Amino acid sequence: MLNKLFLKIFGLFDIIKDWILHWGLRILLVLFVLIILHNVLKMSELSIRYTGDYKKMVPVYEEDNKFMNSYVLGDGSKTIVILSAFGSQSPIIQYKTLLEDLKNDYKVVIVEYFGYGYSMSIKKPRTNENIASEVKKMLELREIYGPYVLVAHETSNIYAMKFQEMYPDLVQAIVSIDGLYPSEIDDQYRAEQISNRVSNTNITSIFEFTGFERITSYLSPKTFYIDKMKEMSDIYTKEDISIYRNRIGSQYLSRTMVREINKLEDNMNEMKEYQYPNYLPVLEILASQTVKIYSYDKESGSSSVNLYDLANSVITNSEIQQIKEIEGDYMLQLTNPNDTINAIRNFLVSF
Repeated sequence: MLNKLFLKIFGLFDIIKDWILHWGLRILLVLFVLIILHNVLKMSELSIRYTGDYKKMVPVYEEDNKFMNSYVLGDGSKTIVILSAFGSQSPIIQYKTLLEDLKNDYKVVIVEYFGYGYSMSIKKPRTNENIASEVKKMLELREIYGPYVLVAHETSNIYAMKFQEMYPDLVQAIVSIDGLYPSEIDDQYRAEQISNRVSNTNITSIFEFTGFERITSYLSPKTFYIDKMKEMSDIYTKEDISIYRNRIGSQYLSRTMVREINKLEDNMNEMKEYQYPNYLPVLEILASQTVKIYSYDKESGSSSVNLYDLANSVITNSEIQQIKEIEGDYMLQLTNPNDTINAIRNFLVSF
């Protein structure tokens, strides 16, 4: 009986060994080819000089030959500067919904931080001060002068606060879209979530060389909201989606982005006491899905704050500083652009 059991076990080992030899090596070979192909494509994408309208580079660090990109449309009495969420492979494409509508009445600028979109990578520390000063210099080099309405998404909420603190005369108003609030770092649970995000980003960035993100953009378009873009064919052309996939392939979690996420906790700590000046018009847009997540965490006892608590903590004048919840997830410019645009428009005419 024992001999039969051993024979079955060894027979199973033989089957596994045969499968590995027959299929495992083939799978490894396919993966190896895909990795090589991805990195060859990435090198070609980085080296090809795109000369379309979406690329207008200026030498923010001329001495180091480091150029930063932005896209500008419209001409109005107010100048809107859109600052993207962390990790946006192509802010110009992702925020095109806002630009295409607002350009009719305002000058609209979409900024691509270093390491984002067509902007170059850089080793300079990703501190609040450096990022804010880079945005200012880029705008000056493009001859786009303030004051500005900063529309800051997610982590850029922190950079917008720093920009306003450093250059108060240049900020006319701030719109925060599902912003990350610096004071979250004081809540133990939220601080753990932020730390986990930093760790997960570092781990994920290691696998970038495999090209999984390029494949994912085709096999699961909803991961990068490409399905939403295709639904808005009046805004997004086939070329736009092609450009977006190109940027996903070549700028997914760039080294500059990784350096930025590794400074996130320090950057939040620096600004955790910040409050909006009582003279500054502010609109804080909260995504309903994010509100639900934060509310559940507070109700379950994991966290001591919800999203409304955090949004209210930076308000000093409720007459001109508003909070508005909009249905959708954190990518409101793609999941609910109409309500987001209407909220921004109604806010802009209020001052």
